Amino acid sequence: MFESNDDIYTTIKNSILNSQSYLYEEPEFLLKNEVQEVGSYYSIIKTIASGCEQLSDISNALEIKATNLPKYLKVLIDLDIIERVVPITEDKPEKSKMGLYKIKDNYIRFWFKFVYPYKSYIESEHIDFVLDKIREGFIKNHVAYVYEDICKNQYLPELIIKNAFGFTPTKIGKWWDRKDTEIDIVATDNSNNIIFGECKYTKKPLDVNVYYDLLEKAKRVSWNKQNRNEYFVFFCINGYTEKMQNLANENSNIVLY
Repeated sequence: MFESNDDIYTTIKNSILNSQSYLYEEPEFLLKNEVQEVGSYYSIIKTIASGCEQLSDISNALEIKATNLPKYLKVLIDLDIIERVVPITEDKPEKSKMGLYKIKDNYIRFWFKFVYPYKSYIESEHIDFVLDKIREGFIKNHVAYVYEDICKNQYLPELIIKNAFGFTPTKIGKWWDRKDTEIDIVATDNSNNIIFGECKYTKKPLDVNVYYDLLEKAKRVSWNKQNRNEYFVFFCINGYTEKMQNLANENSNIVLY
């Protein structure tokens, strides 16, 4: 299931890396019809797609003042192209200094990461060269993030509806701190229950080390730290080792999807 499907890359080659195709032109068409300074918006989206998601990082990468960026970012947010997200446990998200800017649409994210940087190669018909670049990073730099979104927005709600945790979270999102610690999924309710989750699009079944790593990361989340009920959920495209299954069977607060 994990192995790259040649049909995917054939579709990408024929439908996206074809300079005459609709999909090749779509992001440009979208922006040209909505904004005037297309180049400025392109630069911002491309910078975010490359991994610069904090305001200061975007500013540094583009070598412009951070105070000049909000007006452009607001337009992109209003167009539903990007969103500003904060750690789910933040009390005042609108005032949080932990905000990150993310590209909302998976296709636009893909296009700015894998197509826009190589437009000159595509238009000079070096298609196979660009396709090789896509193959190198498609799973790690795109599919894994899409899988994480699916786990957070589809699979976790399915578990909640089936009462897998015994309570209903009112907030679902991600969590990170200033020390490069990140948790794929964190969900809380209005009481003292919290879910920590990890999503793994990996070649091998998920083993117990991922649980113990998540356990350590959870200790850094201060939300109701002195009085909370902790639950752990894992999503893995290639299943779980016997040790991990046994661990989940022995601990009612561990859920494997």
